[in-house]
Amino acid sequence: MTVGIYGELLSQDWIFQVILTMKIWLGLLIILGCLIQAAQADNSVGQVLQINTHFRTLYGKPTWLLIVRDEDTQLVTPYLFDIHQKENYWVAFTYGHTYRITASSLTFGPYAKIDNFCNLEDGIIAGQSMTVNLTGILAPAESSYRCNVSKHKEMQFTITSQS
Repeated sequence: MTVGIYGELLSQDWIFQVILTMKIWLGLLIILGCLIQAAQADNSVGQVLQINTHFRTLYGKPTWLLIVRDEDTQLVTPYLFDIHQKENYWVAFTYGHTYRITASSLTFGPYAKIDNFCNLEDGIIAGQSMTVNLTGILAPAESSYRCNVSKHKEMQFTITSQS
């Protein structure tokens, strides 16, 4: 028999239970640490939205709000693009396989706004990345510019940190 801290006699079954419980907790902590490390190491992106602009003319100071909701992770990411130049290249990311564009609105100051800009608010998109090419004259009149949206199978795009 074993004697405890306060002088009581401890059975070997009790000691065995304590050791077993400690081993289970230690195993769970190791598994949790591995999962956290794997999540931190996995910095790949799910789908990619590439946006290219080639405008002939810009009117006002347009701002494009694009909100992407990742259906896999439930992560909502807003992108705000201030359009100051005719030529632009932007990238928006999702971290899962399936996403939805919940907002795509272009504003020209407080007076003009185009909702569902480029008709991007079009339901759930699964396993497809997008390329959006914008051309023409960017003005509040929807007939002055052209949106060419193409969807393609998953694009692998990895984000790396600079060391």
